[in-house]
Amino acid sequence: MLMSYQRPSIPLVESLITSITGLSQSKNNTVIKYLEKESLSKLRDSKASRISQFTVSDRIAGLEEKFRLLNNGELADLLHERVEKLAMWDTMLQPEILTLLLDLSESPATRTRIEDLELLKQPPPSPPLTWSQVLADDPIDSSDNIWKTIDYAEESSEGDEALTPGHTVKIQVKPASVNPHSLVPAEFSKDLIIPIDYTLTQEVTGAHSWKVKSGSTGIHTEAPFLTETQLIREILFMLMQLPTNIFQKSDHSQFRVMGTYRIQGVSTEALDDIIASFIFLGQELANVHEWVCRAEMVHMLQTLQVALRHKLQSIAALLTGIETRLLHPDYHVPVTLLSVLFEVQVATRPILSINNFISMQQTTQTRMPFALLESIYDGICLAESIGDEDLYKFLEGLFFQCLKTYLKPVLDWIELGRLEVDDEVFFVMENKETPSREFLWSKQYVLRCDPDGFLHAPHFLHLKVQKILTCGKSVSFMRSLGLETPEMNQRSSSTVPTDFKSVCGLDRADMLQPFSERFGEVLNDWVDSKHRFSSLNLRDVMASRYGLWRVLDALEYIYLSRNGAITSHVASGIFSRIDKGRPAWNDQFIITELLREAYGAMSCVSTSQVFVRSKKDMEGTKQRTMGSLGCLVVGYKLPWAIANVITPSSEDVYQRVFILLLQVLRAKEILSRKATSSLSTRHDDRQITVIILSLRHRLLWFVNTLHFYLTTTVLSQACSEFRTKMEESDDLDEMIAAHDAHINSLENQCLLSKKLASTHQAVVSTLDLVVLFSDLRIFLEQELATRAASTREYHHENAEASSDIEDDDTPTKRHGTINDGQQIAKLRKLPLTLSRLIGFILIGLREANRSGAEPCWGILIEELSIGEVK
Repeated sequence: MLMSYQRPSIPLVESLITSITGLSQSKNNTVIKYLEKESLSKLRDSKASRISQFTVSDRIAGLEEKFRLLNNGELADLLHERVEKLAMWDTMLQPEILTLLLDLSESPATRTRIEDLELLKQPPPSPPLTWSQVLADDPIDSSDNIWKTIDYAEESSEGDEALTPGHTVKIQVKPASVNPHSLVPAEFSKDLIIPIDYTLTQEVTGAHSWKVKSGSTGIHTEAPFLTETQLIREILFMLMQLPTNIFQKSDHSQFRVMGTYRIQGVSTEALDDIIASFIFLGQELANVHEWVCRAEMVHMLQTLQVALRHKLQSIAALLTGIETRLLHPDYHVPVTLLSVLFEVQVATRPILSINNFISMQQTTQTRMPFALLESIYDGICLAESIGDEDLYKFLEGLFFQCLKTYLKPVLDWIELGRLEVDDEVFFVMENKETPSREFLWSKQYVLRCDPDGFLHAPHFLHLKVQKILTCGKSVSFMRSLGLETPEMNQRSSSTVPTDFKSVCGLDRADMLQPFSERFGEVLNDWVDSKHRFSSLNLRDVMASRYGLWRVLDALEYIYLSRNGAITSHVASGIFSRIDKGRPAWNDQFIITELLREAYGAMSCVSTSQVFVRSKKDMEGTKQRTMGSLGCLVVGYKLPWAIANVITPSSEDVYQRVFILLLQVLRAKEILSRKATSSLSTRHDDRQITVIILSLRHRLLWFVNTLHFYLTTTVLSQACSEFRTKMEESDDLDEMIAAHDAHINSLENQCLLSKKLASTHQAVVSTLDLVVLFSDLRIFLEQELATRAASTREYHHENAEASSDIEDDDTPTKRHGTINDGQQIAKLRKLPLTLSRLIGFILIGLREANRSGAEPCWGILIEELSIGEVK
């Protein structure tokens, strides 16, 4: 706004500089003047122009016209009325104000509510109060003396004179009702005069001549002498944060001596050192006083403030006791500066140690709520290690008082599964966006971290936060399952071990063990007991009520071929539809019924939850290729509670393993078919027969090896290990971790991971060779059978002319060679292609085996290598 003026406002620039820099006008006048000059120069030279009032008028007129076009004439009239009222206001900033309001508005034609304007109207003023209303509520009592007229003539002070030392004052006391005949005679009135003695007052004033008088410069012309008693008393006032005549306190809790003072028999250097020591103690205590009086919103810090306030009160009582001994006439032991310094240092050393923690807490704003708790814990360990028992006991008391307050939300979370609203101190927080029920366990509650990624919890709790998180999540999850019990809304009788005796024990032999170990053991036992109770309850509910183990069995039967006979039956039904050449071989309803019929006898499989979806092939593969099987998506609907353990991301791995097994079974089924006719024994066709038999043997070896590897070496062993880990899991987090590890293991061992993508593609290409080999084999067998039939017919018709048969055989053979020559060429290339693909698979497996070894990969490498050598 300053730029819109041709001549910027100087006071506005001064206030802007003062608010930004924080400099004082009285102390930094030169710097402020320089900054003011530079700011004014830049503002005058600024090229920024004001907003055109004509442009703003056009926008307002357009907006008013828009309201009328939208049949909102009332809103247009109100806008016009208020623009005219603004024009009557004498200001240069009218275009800027209107532009700001226009830029802040968003869809005013649809979002403006005219009834909201009623809120801007001023309420009618209340009528003035009248005397008649006052008297009606509280009538005047005429009998009261307060309403009578007062005669001030008797109390006139015209003849008063100032009192001077030695002047006597005559006091006459007149009773309220007096008898004129009973007045005191004049000769006895002098007995009623009390003389004023200024001797004692002058002695006291003379004894305090060292004090700085008000209005003076605060510096003595020469150093006055004090008694040790006077200086000690002033020091005690300073330590108790009371006003003194010697020490002056600045705004930053800094003390300084107003002038120079001396004591008879004490050197100036020694006295200055002693006073400096007392000033240091006073400043440290002032810092603690200042922090204790601050308004803190965090409950734990409030608890610490209360504890420190009690300690400051005990120190104040000690200082008062010193002053009592100092001034008591019956106390004959002399009180000296050195004895007071030593006594105060010993008494304040524990509480002054907390001042360092307070300073650290003020500089670590990101971890402010529990930084003091961490510092006190570290101070306890340090005091114990150096044998400082007084400091150890003091810090231990503070620590357990603060810990008790800090762990209150932890107790609510562990036992009730609830969080306080807007609690920024607790290390567990609720996700602002409500997740779906399938992700309720993993995403509803998470650990709070600071912007740097550090856990928002004291370091002595870092090893327990995961179990604490799991305890509360278990209770909250059971409540979401509708299994809330009265015990879930009430705290148990067990309490947090915040008592020092429960941590350290009563036996002094326990003190040989470090505090950190004793505290960690007690806290671990307490958290483990809570964790064990809540986790086992939830684990039993998931197993008994929602059938977790039955669901795992069903997934193994459907996807992982736990029963090979049922899997083969399902695969045969799918393959028969493919072989019949039906375009709708992957009809999702027919295949769904096929799966439900196959698994209907299995008690663990809920057939109503089995479904199949068919998707179009993204690569446009042909119906007879292995890639076409990928268009089948087999699904099994899980209860949402089980879906929190078996996450939806694992469904893709189960699906890919099922498709790979289906592809292997497809290749095995094709190679197991018998020849449609016997192969020819003619010399010309014998070489083709050898190629066909050799290639079939090699492909059969590869397919059988791959099938045995997947079903026996990988799936059977992996499922067995997975079941063992699931039974050993203590909570839902461990079960989820075990299932995720199982899925990752299946993905790697079945060659489905990203790093083995090229190897998996080579395996699928090898299986596609089986389909190509089968097509070539069928074609060549049919050709050979046709030629054999033609030859037999020719021999039957020309049995007598053997020479003619030989002459006519040549064109028949030549004709057959021309028809199947291209197919034979493809057949001859298949062995080389198979060798290259298997070699590529072996290279990929060996490379992966070097970086991240899976034991089963070595078995597969060895088996495939043996097949290639044979």
